[in-house]
Amino acid sequence: MKRIHNTCTLLFFIFYSLIGFTQDLYLKSKEENIKIQKDSSFVKEIAITFEKSDELRYYPIFYDTELERVSDILLFGKKRKRFKNIVAVRTYDENVELDYITSKKIKIVEIPADVEVKLKYSISCKELMYFTSLHFFSYYEIGMLTYQINVPKEFKLVHNTIHKDLLSSYAIDSTSTDVSSVWNIKVVPRKVESDPLQIFGIYKNMKVPMMRTLVMPSSYEKRPMDYMNDWYTRNLASKKGIDDSVKQKIDELTANSTDPSEIVNIIYDYVRNNFKYVAIETGMGAFIPFTANEVYANKQGDCKDLSNFLSEALRYKGIESDIALAATFDHISDCDFPALSSANHVIGVAYIDGKTILLDPTDPIHYAGSPVQSLQDRTILIVNPKGATFFKVERFSPQENEILYQLDLKVDSESMLVNGIFTVDYDGISSNYFKRYIKSEGEKKFKDFGKTFFDEVFGNQSISDLEVVNKPKKLHLEGTIAINGKTFNDGESKYLFIDFLPRLIETEAREELIEGTYLRNPFYKKMRAKIKMDEPIVTFQPIEHTYKGEGISLTMTIKAISNLEIECNYDFIFDHIFINKENSSKTNEILKSFKKIINEPIVLKKQKS
Repeated sequence: MKRIHNTCTLLFFIFYSLIGFTQDLYLKSKEENIKIQKDSSFVKEIAITFEKSDELRYYPIFYDTELERVSDILLFGKKRKRFKNIVAVRTYDENVELDYITSKKIKIVEIPADVEVKLKYSISCKELMYFTSLHFFSYYEIGMLTYQINVPKEFKLVHNTIHKDLLSSYAIDSTSTDVSSVWNIKVVPRKVESDPLQIFGIYKNMKVPMMRTLVMPSSYEKRPMDYMNDWYTRNLASKKGIDDSVKQKIDELTANSTDPSEIVNIIYDYVRNNFKYVAIETGMGAFIPFTANEVYANKQGDCKDLSNFLSEALRYKGIESDIALAATFDHISDCDFPALSSANHVIGVAYIDGKTILLDPTDPIHYAGSPVQSLQDRTILIVNPKGATFFKVERFSPQENEILYQLDLKVDSESMLVNGIFTVDYDGISSNYFKRYIKSEGEKKFKDFGKTFFDEVFGNQSISDLEVVNKPKKLHLEGTIAINGKTFNDGESKYLFIDFLPRLIETEAREELIEGTYLRNPFYKKMRAKIKMDEPIVTFQPIEHTYKGEGISLTMTIKAISNLEIECNYDFIFDHIFINKENSSKTNEILKSFKKIINEPIVLKKQKS
C-alpha cells in the first residue's frame, strides 16, 4: 500500500502513454450525481461535456471490477442547441495486468471529432466505505466541476476539505427534507500533471484540493471515528488469529526471552528479515489484509498484511498490540480525518509500560520505540475494538540525529595540495539514507557509492580508502582526502580556499532549495577541521559568522590555534523535515551565506623569521 516496485512504475508510464491518456483534453463541464442507496451501496451518474475538436479523442474510465460496475454509456452530439443521441458508441476494454494488481480495469470511450459531445455513464459500487473522497483537481482542463450527493435519512455525510485555498472558485450548500439531504458542490478544479499511480489512489507529493468524505449510519451521528473503527475492526475480525505452526515458530524465536521489549524486537526483526514486501492491492484489498496465517505461509505481504501478522504474533506472546492507518510524508493528506482516503499506509503498534511503540515492518531501518521516519509529524488512526484513537507521531530532534565531520589536514604549498584524513559519524536516523543502500546492495557496493557521494560533498575532491562501520543507530565512515588547487603563496601571505568543507545539507546538491523539498529528518551537523601549515603564520583573532532563523541556525568559526595550525568549525542545526513557505527564505539565505564564506580565501600572513 505504501511502496511500488520501480519496474511496475515504469510499466505504468508506458501503458499510460500508449493509450493516449496524456492528451491535452478540454472538458467544458463535468457533473457527478452521487446517490447513496439504503442497502449501503452507491451509484455515480456522470456527465461530461467535451468541446468541439478537429481530432478524435479517447476518454478513460478507471474502475475496480471487484467493487464497481460501469453501465449505461451514452454519447450525445450537439446539433444547433440540442444534444442528440449518437447510436454507435465505440468503447475498448483494457485490463491492468501487473503483479499484485488484479481488479483494476479501464474502459476507453472514443469521443468523435468535429462536434461538441456529451458523455454519460454510471458507476455503481457495492461498498459505501469506498465513497471516500471528491477530487477538486483534474488531469484535464475543466471549465466547471459539479457534484451532487443525495443521502437518505438513514445515513449522515461528514466531510473535510484540504488545500481549499488553491481553488479559484468553490461553493457548497446542502438542503434537508424528511427523507434525505442533498449536497451541491461547484468548483473550478485545479489542473495537475497526470501520473499513472493516481489511478490506484496513490498521490505522491501532491498538494491539491480534495474533499475527504465518510457516509455513515445515522446511529453514528457525530461519531465518525467510531464508525470507521467499528467498520475496520469488523472487517479485520476474520483476518486475526494464528495457527499452531505459527505459534511454534514464535515460541522458538522467543524461547530465551521474557522481557517484552526484547520480544518485540525479536519478532519485529523476524518479520522484516524473512517476509517479502509486495504491493499493491486494489479494491477492498487496498485496505483489508490477508489472514495472518496466509501471510506467514507465503512469507510475503504489503504493509497492512505484515502489520496485521506482526500484531497477532505479539498478541500471542501477551503483548498488547494494534494496527493503525497512517499517512506517509508524501501522501496527499494527513490521517487526521476518519476516511480511507486519509491513509496510504498501515503500521503496527505495541504497548509496553504505558508507552506506545510504533512498528513499521516495511521499514528495514526503523528501530522500535522511535518515530517512524516517513511518519514524523503525521497522524495515525489506531484501530482497537474498544475504540479508535488518533495518535500524533513525534519527530526526531536535531540532537538525536547528530552528524560529526572531523578532518585532519596538512598543507603542502609546493604541490598546492591539502591532504589528510576524515571521519564521519552519524547518529540516530541521520544515516538512514546510507543504511538503506547498504541493506539492499551490501557494503562492497556502498564503498563505490560512498566514494562518489563524498567526492561531491567535499566539493569534487578525491576520496580514497573509504571504510565503513555499520552499527545499530550509528554509522562510522573514514577515509583519506586529497584536495588540489586550494592554497597559493605570494611574498608575504598564504591564501587558503576552504570551499572543500562539506556542504551543510549533504543530500541536496542544489544551491537553492525549492518549497516541497523533503529533507527526511531534522539533524545537528558538526564540522571540525584542523589544517596544519607547512610554514609559520601570524596568529589572528577568531573570525565568527552566525545566522539564525526559526528552527535553523549556523555558527561558523575560523581561528588560529598556533602559528602552524588553524581550525575551521561549524555547527548547523536544522529542525525541519520539509522546505516550505515558512522556512525556505531563511534556509536559502543561510545556504547562500555559507557558500560566500567558503568561496572567499583565508589570507594568512607569513611569520617573519
